[in-house]
Amino acid sequence: MKLLKPSWVSHNGKPIFSVDIHPDGTKFATGGQGEDSGKVMIWNMAPVLREEDEKNENIPKMLCQMDNHLACVNCVRWSNNGLYLASGGDDKLVMVWKRAAFIGPSTVFGSSSKLANVEQWRCVTILRNHTGGESHTHTLTG
Repeated sequence: MKLLKPSWVSHNGKPIFSVDIHPDGTKFATGGQGEDSGKVMIWNMAPVLREEDEKNENIPKMLCQMDNHLACVNCVRWSNNGLYLASGGDDKLVMVWKRAAFIGPSTVFGSSSKLANVEQWRCVTILRNHTGGESHTHTLTG
């Protein structure tokens, strides 16, 4: 399978190591390197699927950016019901994210004021001290 990434799906030129599509197909998450930490981003699927949506400046491309990981994010995965997103990184943390109540767009820290989080996602659980070689897995349910 060949995957072509839209040019606007970017971690400011830093590597993206993981992509996962939301179960309902409306959004997708990327995980990878940030400026000085790991980065998780949630993107709108509509501009990927429809060229007219991609050209419409009123339809947001980026929905949320989370810079909580202390090191590169290697994996992002949605729960089966789509309520949760898990991200695992080189900081040996697995963070579980859940969408928070909408409080209006917020500016992404350290960016121009044009980049706003359309959706609010917050970390609800942190699983610590994970290593890449562990054989057991966790399943997100709910």
